[in-house]
Formats: sequence, structure tokens, C-alpha cells
Amino acid sequence: MLFHLSMGDPGDGHFGGWGFVRGGMGGLAAACRRSAAAHGAEVRLGAAVEKIIVRDGRVAGVALQSGEELAAPIVVSTAHPKLTFLQLVERAALPPDFVADIERFKCRGGAVKINLALAELPEFAAAPGGDVQEHHSGSMELAFSPRYVQAAFDDAVAGRPSARPIADGTIPSVLDDSLMPAGLHCMSIYSQWVPWQWHTEPHRDELEAYADRVVDAYAELAPNLKGAVLARQVIGPHDLEQDLGLVGGNVYGGELSVDQMFHMRPAPGYADYRTPIGGLYNGSAGAHGGGGVSGIPGWQAFRQAIADSKRQERRRSLSRVARRPAP
Repeated sequence: MLFHLSMGDPGDGHFGGWGFVRGGMGGLAAACRRSAAAHGAEVRLGAAVEKIIVRDGRVAGVALQSGEELAAPIVVSTAHPKLTFLQLVERAALPPDFVADIERFKCRGGAVKINLALAELPEFAAAPGGDVQEHHSGSMELAFSPRYVQAAFDDAVAGRPSARPIADGTIPSVLDDSLMPAGLHCMSIYSQWVPWQWHTEPHRDELEAYADRVVDAYAELAPNLKGAVLARQVIGPHDLEQDLGLVGGNVYGGELSVDQMFHMRPAPGYADYRTPIGGLYNGSAGAHGGGGVSGIPGWQAFRQAIADSKRQERRRSLSRVARRPAP
């Protein structure tokens, strides 16, 4: 995962860096929607897909839960591979070995997202001052030593939430004044670990206690933090799976382990965004280039679909020429 993330480039040439999107992730989704609409796309909301229609080994469109069917010669799915191939497509339409690979695709999570609304910026004992300083615009890590990080992981392996969680905290409102009212700030915390099995149940009380420990740990470094918290949101593995479709609570659309990256993602022989179904493409974070917020899988799936369409059209044109009678 470190290798994967270190290859990131937010567009300014700083490899391994991260970028903030104005308006947050919702702002990014809104920008994508505006761009798509400007290019003639129709964007539908609340149109849940019941199944992907397959006829004679090729995709024919999608059926919505409302009963409406939308015919299409090309379908790009950005849903999780397990949702696309084990739920939306009938298994009988797929090769058994491919289905087995998707079933084995590992999606263990264990991360907890914590969002804080703050009345003031954290004032760190090591860098006093309540005004915006350089460190407020960077990442603030709870990872005091390799031993500390290992202990947090060992707790989760033993089936319990970390007593001393590791965390990556940022304050995006320092760079983006559209996120909070004037004078207020938000802190975004990605923390680890809780047992990956927690995706099956909410574990609300335990999650709140876990979040208390994360805030307490930051408050050891910034004593004013706890008193500055106006509200908080705690999102655990169960929430990630049920509300956001992140199977297993894994935020990367599948584990970023060596055996699930590059030509192995999501299955050997299908890292080129094609699938066993003609005209159906996988553009999800469970494809090569995912996870993370990069747009790479969707963009590459689009390019592959267009290239295949042009190739098929050339073949049809050549076939028509071949069938013409000699003059």
C-alpha cells in the first residue's frame, strides 16, 4: 500500500503527495457531474440498478429496480467487483474460474473515519499559537514509533479495537473556506485499527469509545482540541459497507496487497478493464489503478471501451468490403 500511495501525483509534480479538492469529495463528484452534462451525458440519481442484462455472452443494458430497462451495447460498472460480478451479473453468464477469483478477492477493512467540527484550530504544545500555521495545512500523524504502529495492528488481529490507534489527521478547512462557516474548522481523521469483522455489525458503542481514544491521543499533543469539538461523526466498517457500498469496509475497493495489484486486479487476465462479458467493462477501484481518488480505473475503462468499439467497427467495414462482388 505504501508503494501504491507513493506513486500518487496530485498534478503539481510532487509524487507521493495529496491534494485537497475544493468542496471536499462532494465537490469533486459535483464537478464530474457538471463536466459530464456539459458533454451531453444524462446523469440520473436514485436510479438503482437491479441487474446487468447479458444476452448471448454480450452486455445488452441494465435493468433498474423500478422495472425500467435501459438498452446499451457498452456498460462500464464502477461498482465494487463483488457487487458487479456476484450480484448484478448472473453467475451462470461468467466462467467458473473468474467467479472463483472474484469470490477470493480480499476486501478486509478495519479503518474508522472520524470527522470533527471545531470551534477553533488545534493549538499544539510543540507549536503554540491559535492562528493558521504551516502544520495546520499538512497531515498530523498518530504514529509515534514502529512499535506503536505494530501494537495498534496487533490489537485488531487479536479481535479487539486498538487501545492506542494510529491516525492520519488533516484540517481541509484551512485551505478551503467553503467547507465551514467563518471562524470554524473541520478535522478529517482516518484511523486504524478495529477488527475487520466489524463490517457485519454496527458496533456503535465500541466505535464511539474508539473515537474517544483517537481524540484523547490528539489532545495529548493539542490540549485545546477536546474543548473545541462542536460535533463529530464516526464512520466504521459497517457504515462504509452499508452506506457507501465498500465491501468489507475496505476503502480501497479491495485490499492493496501485492497479489491484488497490477495484472492481478481484480483477477488474472482481466486487468485490462475488460470482463468475460463482451461490452461490459470494470472501471471500479477494484481495477488496476485503484483505490484512492484518481479516476484512473474509470478513465482507462472508457479508453478500452472506445478502442474496442473502433476495432469492431473496422472489422465490420472490412467484412462489408470483402462481401462486395467483384466489378
